[in-house]
Amino acid sequence: MPSTNPATTSGVVTFDHWYDFTEGGPVHRALLPFSSTAPAPFEVARWSVAPNTSNDLDVHRSREVWIIVAGTGTVTFADQASVLRAGDVVAFDSRVPHQIRNDGPELLLAVSVYWLQGDD
Repeated sequence: MPSTNPATTSGVVTFDHWYDFTEGGPVHRALLPFSSTAPAPFEVARWSVAPNTSNDLDVHRSREVWIIVAGTGTVTFADQASVLRAGDVVAFDSRVPHQIRNDGPELLLAVSVYWLQGDD
């Protein structure tokens, strides 16, 4: 197994602009510092949704976890809905449609962790 230098495979994560929601706000994807020969099994993104808007309805092959950092909103997934606030976490299995609407007066900020399943 190749050795890795902890100094080059650890550290502060850098985020770069990835894309913008149709109405909600920007999405930034992290560039993780791990070696390409031993990549992380997941990726991370941070994003925001402006008051009285929603992120785009999303459905994909990866599992995903949202960590709400600030704000409040109503998340819908499959046939369910729940109110989320700062500190809440919600998880979606692969191919489950999901979306959040910012119901509050302040910007909703979230971090996503997502990864493909082994059979995908």
